Amino acid sequence: MLRLNLPPSGRRSAALFPAFIALACLVACGSGKSTPAETYAAARAASAKQLEGLHAYEVQGTLHLASRQVGADSTAAEKADLTFSTAARWPDRLTMTQADKGEPILTLGAGAGGSWFFYAPMRAAYQGGPVKLSRDLAAAADMQLDEAHVFNFYGGLGQLLLPDDREPVEAPVTESLTIDGRQVKCTVFSLPGLPPDPTAQAPVPGPSRWWLDPASGFCLKAMASMNIKGRDGEYIQEITYTVTSRTLGGSPAEDKFAFTAPEGVRVAASLEQLTNPDTMTGQLAPDAVFTGLDGKTFKLSDLRGKVVFLDLWATWCGPCRMEMPHLDALNKEFGPDKVLFICASNEEQPVIEAFLKKNPYSMRIVRISADDAHTKFKADSIPSGFVIDKDGVIRAHMVGAQSEAQLRKALSLAGVGG
Repeated sequence: MLRLNLPPSGRRSAALFPAFIALACLVACGSGKSTPAETYAAARAASAKQLEGLHAYEVQGTLHLASRQVGADSTAAEKADLTFSTAARWPDRLTMTQADKGEPILTLGAGAGGSWFFYAPMRAAYQGGPVKLSRDLAAAADMQLDEAHVFNFYGGLGQLLLPDDREPVEAPVTESLTIDGRQVKCTVFSLPGLPPDPTAQAPVPGPSRWWLDPASGFCLKAMASMNIKGRDGEYIQEITYTVTSRTLGGSPAEDKFAFTAPEGVRVAASLEQLTNPDTMTGQLAPDAVFTGLDGKTFKLSDLRGKVVFLDLWATWCGPCRMEMPHLDALNKEFGPDKVLFICASNEEQPVIEAFLKKNPYSMRIVRISADDAHTKFKADSIPSGFVIDKDGVIRAHMVGAQSEAQLRKALSLAGVGG
């Protein structure tokens, strides 16, 4: 998501100038003394300082996507051209939309009438009460479906903020972009991609370029690529965000911060239910019988009094394989006194054992019947993860591969971790 716009220089807050002057001096005068990494770090620090003083913004722009199979000619890429718009006013107004030919694909926000998240391909929307926005730069580009991440004052600028997981190996250059009919001089950083990982199931960031406007603290253009493993092979997805109009400060019109769900859309009662309509969070966990690889059986109810992480998975499932190392690390960290990690598959035992010979994970690996997995736990998609507290109540129900941070957050709902 992206967004921006700037008032005349005479109206800018004086609080922005110390950081701007420091950055300008570093870029213009310090190239002989600073490494590219040091210059980049100073730019990010100055940007953060400026954005701390931001209280309102409005931004419009374009979003170009191109996806092609690795090795294929760029002319064979599948392309899409979208528009984006965003506005926010601290402390409780936010709107952000991506649209195709004027039709919203995704829109989220918060206003006097409540908060919302609508995703057109799923024909589903969440509508909740008014919220006070969080203000977290570090989480601005992280679109986890919870209120702290979705309703973030900086969320509309998330894809226009310099990333913190890489640093350039060459000095920045200066280029000008035309915004609102005027030339804006930008500092352009080129960042390398992460090293290729043939075992990785998650997308791997490729090279990217960032056009930072030192006067505002965020980028007016960003070009990034991702290496993605698909069913038909590996793909490269290239994304370009370009700001066409921006306004910083001021007071965005109140009617921007309102939403009415389109007719025929499923309205979810929670953000979790938006993508997981069959969520079991808050319910007593159904009892199920598991069979260990030693042939011994036990029931889920036998584990009452312990926090349990139940993972429904399969050896053939790419997202499951991506998530398993995170579960393994957490199992080793917490140990059975804090959490019992149970990973259950309905595959034949020889198939599971062959997988474990190559991947000797520390979690308790068991078998579950297909009927228990699908009927009792609604596991139509895997991995499906359940955090079950000591009283047997499901505190988190997750569908799809989770990051270690997401798993930690889910476990915290049952009182595990800090």
